Amino acid sequence: MTHAGVTVVVDEQLHWVVHVPEVIAGAARASSAAQLARLHAEFDALQTTLEEAATANVMVGAISRAVIELLSEPPELPFIGEPFGGEGGTD
Repeated sequence: MTHAGVTVVVDEQLHWVVHVPEVIAGAARASSAAQLARLHAEFDALQTTLEEAATANVMVGAISRAVIELLSEPPELPFIGEPFGGEGGTD
């Protein structure tokens, strides 16, 4: 099978030559009803997966914002030499 060359201009100095295989006449054919049904099911599954990913992304974003908000104010720490915690400040 021969390849046709297609030139893609990226910018003034860069041009890509892409070899595209030629299609044999009659190679393309209509899908059967079963193939179309399978493709439709795969597309529906992909949509569900994308919706679940978007929901998870929103949840991760909310959790991240909550953690950042908690970390924006550091806890109060004692001064150097000042006892903190433990029994009688022994820590």
